[in-house]
Amino acid sequence: GKMYSYVGSSPAAQVKVSDSPAYGKLAPPAVEKKGVMVYRAGERVGFSEMKHHVGWMEKHPSNGCVYAAGSGKLRAYKVAADGMLEEFSSADALGNPAHFCFSADGAWALCANYSASVLSVLPIAADGSVGAATDSKHHVVRLNPQLADRQEACHPHQVRLDPGSGAWALVCDLGASRVWVYAFDVVRGSLAGAANSERHLLLPEASGPRHLDFHPTEPWVYVLCELDGNIVGCRWDAEQGRLTPFGSYYTLPDGVSPCRAHHSGGSHVLVSADGRCLYATTRTDGAVVAFDIDTATGELAFKQRVPCGGVCPRSFVLDYASPGGPLLLVGNQDSQNVASFSVATDGSLSLRSIEELDGVCPNVLTAPA
Repeated sequence: GKMYSYVGSSPAAQVKVSDSPAYGKLAPPAVEKKGVMVYRAGERVGFSEMKHHVGWMEKHPSNGCVYAAGSGKLRAYKVAADGMLEEFSSADALGNPAHFCFSADGAWALCANYSASVLSVLPIAADGSVGAATDSKHHVVRLNPQLADRQEACHPHQVRLDPGSGAWALVCDLGASRVWVYAFDVVRGSLAGAANSERHLLLPEASGPRHLDFHPTEPWVYVLCELDGNIVGCRWDAEQGRLTPFGSYYTLPDGVSPCRAHHSGGSHVLVSADGRCLYATTRTDGAVVAFDIDTATGELAFKQRVPCGGVCPRSFVLDYASPGGPLLLVGNQDSQNVASFSVATDGSLSLRSIEELDGVCPNVLTAPA
């Protein structure tokens, strides 16, 4: 098949936030195009214009369609012969998703709605269309008013299904400083778990967990906290649906404090396919940081920090389909570019190229494959 990959748009970020690291240092972009930039094997083939920005994008695991969140809906797109996207279905996501994920069988999409404090489940029909939500959870927690600069309400930022069983949904909630853990019923598309369940992981109240990733072979989960600059390593019990922290690892340079302003903290985390390296993007200092993973214990050891190649590195992907070897591609939201890093056999990074996006602030990237 044609190896298409996509870059979904957003508004600019730090350049509009007065207490962010980049404010006043870079002019806000003259243009903020809405839609998706389309690539094939690393070469740009076009721009699919839309009426809205793209909160998150994923390729469906089996039906050949692409799905994106935009203006309150989960939207389904057919991929044309030239890779351009044609919307054919949408449904109310019960908020505006910052992230969504599919069940392994592709029958369900779980959406994390940041502003609405809602987690929702939507069915994906055999023809790829999106159906009305089958379940939802509305998060309401009494929070510390002294943290109301960012944590005035629950803010689910990401939802991931346990890749082993698919039976648990893990939800990073930046506002509540929790990782909610719900049992997920793949037959009914339903979520089970009370607000006070002991399965939910409570983190330090100012931590602001944003994204997590699973280790590919071991029972470890790594939670990136946007607001305190830490990655929390956890042991994952897939029988009980329980996370148990075993270590906390600071992502910023010594002496650099995390910035709690919008768009200014830790943004994304991924474990390499071989399970030996972890990568994270940090927007306080505009960097990509790499850690070695101890294959016996899951502990992290600092490896490398490289400048992100732009301003506000929001999202990144690992591209294992590149003919020249693996790449790490970082979308720099405010500088409207994607920085491409070569990944060496030991996991270390070196800047390869920078692609200007001509008026698109990159919000989310998908990898070719």
